[in-house]
Amino acid sequence: MRQSRRFAWYERGQALVEFVLVLPLLLLLLLGIAEFAIAVLSYNTLADAARQGARYGIVHPDDVATIEAVARDATSWLDQDALTFTVNSDMGARTVSVLAEYDLNLISGVVIEAVGGNPTVHLHAISTMQVEY
Repeated sequence: MRQSRRFAWYERGQALVEFVLVLPLLLLLLLGIAEFAIAVLSYNTLADAARQGARYGIVHPDDVATIEAVARDATSWLDQDALTFTVNSDMGARTVSVLAEYDLNLISGVVIEAVGGNPTVHLHAISTMQVEY
């Protein structure tokens, strides 16, 4: 009887050690899923902004400032300092292109830098449409 109590106490300690060993891996997995979701959402927002800017540009190809403003309005939740737009109106080919670029800083940037990686992901999306006249 006495040995069974001692054995139960050792099992509780073993469970605690296993939990401590598995917890960092579980947290790393959850953080990776969250970072991937943020990256996908940021890219989709960027692609949508380029598309909205190009849609405005096919009607007003010479109004570069407003094309960029329309594209920026679609990215209100992104860091505006890390966001750049390049508008190219090619009247020879009758197209308008909007290139949107964004440097996404990852949540786990400190950990990535500690192992020698780059904590920033460069995202870019381009939308090209035919000018309507």
